[in-house]
Amino acid sequence: MDVLVLGPVQVWADGVAVTVDRPLERAVLVRLALANRVPVPDGRLAEDLWGAEVERPVQRLRVVVSRLRAALGPLAEVIGRTPAGYQVTVAATDLLAAEAAAQRLHTARRAGDYGAVAAAAEAALGLWRGPALADLRTVPFAAAEGERLDDWRLSLTVAGLEANLELGAAGEVVTELTGLVARHALHEPLSCLLALALYRTGRQADALDRLARLRRALSEELGVDPSPDTDALELRILEHDPALRASAVVSSGELSSADQMTSAPGGTAAGTSESATEPRPRRSPAPVLAAPMTSFVGRGREFTTLTTRLATPGLTTVVGVAGSGKSRLAAELGRSIDRSGRPVVLVELAPLDRADDVLPAVAAALAAGELAADGSIDPNAPLPGIIDALAAAGALLVLDNAEHVLESVTELVMAAAGFSILVTSQRPLAVPGESVYPLGPLDRSVAVALFIERAGLHGLVTAAERDSLVAICAAVDWLPLGIELAAGLTRTLTISQLAQRIDDRVRLLVGGVRGVAGGRHTSLRVALDWSYELLAEREQQVLRRLGVFAGGCTLEAAEAVVPAGDLEQGDIAPAMVDLVNRNLVTVQTDGAARRFLLLETVRDYALARLAEAHEVEQLRAGHLRWCLNLVRAIGAPDGFAAAESVAAVFAEWPNILAALERAPVTPRATDGLRLAVEMHVPWLTRAWFHEAQRHYAALTESAEVTPHELAQALSHYGFHTLMTGDLEAAAVQLAKAGELAAPLYDAELAQTVRYYQGIVDIERCRLPEAVARLREGERLAVRDTQGASFADALGTALLYSGQPAEALAAYTRSSAVDAAHQDEHGLSRGLSNRAKALLGLGRLDEALATAEESDRYARRLDDRQILPLNDLTRAAAALAAGNLDAAESYCRAALAHEADATGLARVDLADVLLAKGETGAARTLLDEVFAAAPGGVPLLAARAVSVALLFAEGDDAAARSLLADVRAECAAAGFGWQRYTDRLFHTGCSGETWLKPC
Repeated sequence: MDVLVLGPVQVWADGVAVTVDRPLERAVLVRLALANRVPVPDGRLAEDLWGAEVERPVQRLRVVVSRLRAALGPLAEVIGRTPAGYQVTVAATDLLAAEAAAQRLHTARRAGDYGAVAAAAEAALGLWRGPALADLRTVPFAAAEGERLDDWRLSLTVAGLEANLELGAAGEVVTELTGLVARHALHEPLSCLLALALYRTGRQADALDRLARLRRALSEELGVDPSPDTDALELRILEHDPALRASAVVSSGELSSADQMTSAPGGTAAGTSESATEPRPRRSPAPVLAAPMTSFVGRGREFTTLTTRLATPGLTTVVGVAGSGKSRLAAELGRSIDRSGRPVVLVELAPLDRADDVLPAVAAALAAGELAADGSIDPNAPLPGIIDALAAAGALLVLDNAEHVLESVTELVMAAAGFSILVTSQRPLAVPGESVYPLGPLDRSVAVALFIERAGLHGLVTAAERDSLVAICAAVDWLPLGIELAAGLTRTLTISQLAQRIDDRVRLLVGGVRGVAGGRHTSLRVALDWSYELLAEREQQVLRRLGVFAGGCTLEAAEAVVPAGDLEQGDIAPAMVDLVNRNLVTVQTDGAARRFLLLETVRDYALARLAEAHEVEQLRAGHLRWCLNLVRAIGAPDGFAAAESVAAVFAEWPNILAALERAPVTPRATDGLRLAVEMHVPWLTRAWFHEAQRHYAALTESAEVTPHELAQALSHYGFHTLMTGDLEAAAVQLAKAGELAAPLYDAELAQTVRYYQGIVDIERCRLPEAVARLREGERLAVRDTQGASFADALGTALLYSGQPAEALAAYTRSSAVDAAHQDEHGLSRGLSNRAKALLGLGRLDEALATAEESDRYARRLDDRQILPLNDLTRAAAALAAGNLDAAESYCRAALAHEADATGLARVDLADVLLAKGETGAARTLLDEVFAAAPGGVPLLAARAVSVALLFAEGDDAAARSLLADVRAECAAAGFGWQRYTDRLFHTGCSGETWLKPC
């Protein structure tokens, strides 16, 4: 599917237009597409659609997403749901294509290829079909995004006109520029470009008049003066500056920030404009800066910022992890400054083995560039001569890859004054006056453009391959070196094949491309080896052991897991400081908390080094013990009754998940199963039943635990299994747990098994057995909280049995205990159940208020099971009140959260559609339920609604036959839930009102 945003929104799938009629549904699809496959939180998405002040934003959002899925039909699978929010697997393809064209434009501009600049601008502008997002401008985010894209369109237009002007087409561009200036009277670059075009066509007076009118407009409307660049252009026109007619020179008055203007919105440009000042005559021939073998893509923002910094004396240090592109950026800065007429001395420090070699290398570079006369630098005391030569030339000194010789570099920069020094290093020098510039990963659009450029795939990447391409770039942390190395592999692998193998980054990228980024960086492994070998032994140990953490760690976690052998807890903090300074570890700050992370490429390398040191098993065992102790410590105060404690556990979910997945069929399986048992309530709270079932299945067979521990694990395993709908497997697991628990004389464990077996009875629709088992459990409860659990389950058994008043009493007993213990999960679930009982008693207003109260707890817990159940309660209340449209919306919102067809959302939606006369749609939903073959309550409910459907379709004979069967099944099961049994006793014959008895 392609979403097009550069004009009125269009959606295409395999060359066929997809109709999404409603603006809000289109807006959701566009907003998610613009996120480039990154999940968008519900609150953010709702605010983008309706603004900050809107009631029930999340509920409204669910309804809109449900309608969007319905509109997309079989394509609805492109919309996914993650814990972080909604996500789509499609992108704004015309915008991505425009961004790629803009990158080609920047590359061509730096190379002085104005023909290519004009062609790239034409290609980008050809993608617009009118004002961006023209049909969605009433939606808040679309209004802002559309305006921003249109501003970018204007900037690309200016870039194209500027290129045509440099190609000698001054007469041709005057007409278009005149129209643009009329519409954008305060746009200085446009007026300056028009003035230059007028001047080049021999119309000096008109050019000066254009700038005078600009000056008046700025003064009258904004109360400001023109920029210095505009003033400079006006003066040069007055003086007939010969440089204004040189086609290869771009003056600052023409477009002083052209590259920044034409970079993709929110992205980075790939170059910068030339200086407007006259080139200074060289003191001597320029030192040779080798021409690059490849184009320079990205880093435009960094390039511009550093160009400005380097214009004044001082020390600037560019720091970043290996492979972040420090050396290439420094070389491009040197080439740009060299072209302006300012001498540049580039010294590559990586080949130097000793700190004592630094000053001789700088002296040799000065001599090679003829900036130091023979004999002017004393080889025995080179520093004074170096300083004099650099100061006299006004040169820029570039010291590349200084991390291993920082002491000598520090000696040099401390003595320097009156000239600029640019240093690249994995860590700063930490000297007074140093300006540190961190170099991080590339912006996403630039990273993709770099891959395409290096792989030579312009115009050859399909929409499906673009998804794989993004995954490849993400796997190498959006770092230039990893991207270039990966792109080189496309000579032997397809993009799809590469994406499938890219997770093993270090092994896959050991080859690389010769000359791609300097001799030292011909492979990712070599680059990381260089960084690792510069570390002291203590830092090496800490770095490789940090690889065991997934998703980073706190300092306390590192201090608990990393120490071993001669490495003590007190060594961790100072080692972490050094690793952070070297950019091998990054720091993520959230309020007062700090988290330490490794980029995935660095983490893969650390794990490889950990394996070489034969420390993997030892560290993984310690990591698992830390996870187990952490979950136990968080749950100890309240048993995960509060949303905060549940959230604290899931804040470490990447580490917990890694520990669980690595434990099966290892000596760690026992602690792995214990960790799974401790995760029972957090999993239950988030309704992560399939996740829990997966880990119990992997761990219960290989763990060597006591019978008591195994019985407890199997009871939890059985519960999560029954919640996934596999009732028979759950019954078997719980029976085995009961057999293990019986001889142990542990009343609490026996009660746990009894409780889960009671829920299995409910789900299998063995309601009399469930009521008896759960009443006995509540009577024998050893704690009030255990009694509350039995009472809540008993209430459900009674409600399904057709006894809503008794059910309400049981739910009320349970909620009272939950409230006393401030058990938020219990209240979330219990209040939701009370709402259903109140609904069964016809107390609709109380039911709705209680569901709303349940929502408050469920939202705090991110309980994805309870929120849709509350929507079904609201749907049933709306149906009872005759508000069929509202009932349908609530059902569709619930359906959006139903992972499969084993729940009640499809049944309830079919019931509503049947009431609206949409029998075909109702039949489709019920067929989906029967195809999933659920047992118990959902199946009986679906069969009850099917009776009404058959009567509505006019098939009275089939309806009466099914009616008799379903009544018998309900009687055998003890099923009497009024919401559904009403369809058996108030079902109409064909041709009559469907609620009217036959």
